Amino acid sequence: MKKKSLFVKFTVLIIAAALTIVIITNIALILNFNRIRNHTEVLRNFHLTAGLFIEKMPIGDTAAVRAFIDGRGFDVRYIAPEGEWASAEDVPDTAIVRKYSRNRDVFWYRKRLISLFSTDNGIVILQASNPFGQFSVPPDILLTWLILLAGIFGMVHITIRRWLAPVRAMQVGVKKISEGDFSVSLPETTGDELGLLVQSFNRMAQQIRNDIRSRDQLLRDISHELRSPLSRMLLALEFLPEGLSRQTIRNNIITLEKMTGSILEEERLDSPFGKIKREEIELCSLIDEIIAEKKNTSGSIRILSEGSVQLRADRERLRIVFSNIIDNALKYAPSGKELVEVHIRQEKLTVDVHVIDNGIGIPEDELPFVFEPFYRIDKARKHSKGYGLGMSLAKKIIDAHNGKITIKSTPDKGTAVLIRLPVC
Repeated sequence: MKKKSLFVKFTVLIIAAALTIVIITNIALILNFNRIRNHTEVLRNFHLTAGLFIEKMPIGDTAAVRAFIDGRGFDVRYIAPEGEWASAEDVPDTAIVRKYSRNRDVFWYRKRLISLFSTDNGIVILQASNPFGQFSVPPDILLTWLILLAGIFGMVHITIRRWLAPVRAMQVGVKKISEGDFSVSLPETTGDELGLLVQSFNRMAQQIRNDIRSRDQLLRDISHELRSPLSRMLLALEFLPEGLSRQTIRNNIITLEKMTGSILEEERLDSPFGKIKREEIELCSLIDEIIAEKKNTSGSIRILSEGSVQLRADRERLRIVFSNIIDNALKYAPSGKELVEVHIRQEKLTVDVHVIDNGIGIPEDELPFVFEPFYRIDKARKHSKGYGLGMSLAKKIIDAHNGKITIKSTPDKGTAVLIRLPVC
């Protein structure tokens, strides 16, 4: 696509608009002048007004004449046997009057009305001081002029909006990328600076997609390859004698299994064969089951609900979500003071679940990255040996349910995770 500078296009547009306005204004003035000069009523009225003006003018006294015409919109040339004088240099003399009047008492000269009068003492030539000073623009010409101006500015506005369309597209694209949607691809419609910027943006988004795809594929491949060795290790572990070493190895193997299981679960969610399977579930009983599984952990878990909460969702996937979130709430709470509250509230179309803890909290600048795979906040690294996959998987499952998950946190005071799910 041929490159055309956006700045050059704006310059040309402004010059073209200015020239068009000047041309249209001149055309309007010319049309108005032609209408006036061909209007016999205008000529007659001017001659009558000029005649009344001369009757009151003290022609014999030059100083008195100058004082009389001052500010009245007329200039005078007086020609008498004893001499000639004019109130302005551009008032035509008798030679010009003979050339342009064609024996008429009123005529146009340099777009000004001129009227000729003969008196007993001499000849008086009366000229309107300002071109069109005694006339107004007719409403139809004024309206047409305004409509044309509005049309010009409208076309300029539309043209500028079209040229700046890539900016609006970039705004939408940047917002989507900031929300984690890297599938965005902007239309490439121009070859100017903004068009080149859009092309660079698309290449960047494509590169990010490729990097993420390669990373995910690598993780999936590694996870697949690890499943069999881990299973064999667990089987071989049964032949070892009981002891601390055996339990330590078992715990490490189980941790690796959980990590690979989370990665493979994310892969299944991306697969057309691993979509969520909705069924009618009672949410309070599901969370009660999760809490019962954690009865041996230290800390207190309290569920607060106004009654039975029914919705259609994938039971086992939601079990993963709430289990991970409650585990995190317990894991990062002060030792011996763990307190987790699960608030469940059913609205007309949604179900809201708040999981609130009194843990270490999350710094504000790290909140946007909590749902990124393998991301762990600095404080969390000191409290546990997790891999940062739990919240990433939770968000993916909630998104698959067309729900929403958000986090609010205050460092050293606690964290609140809000999950909003559609009823059906």
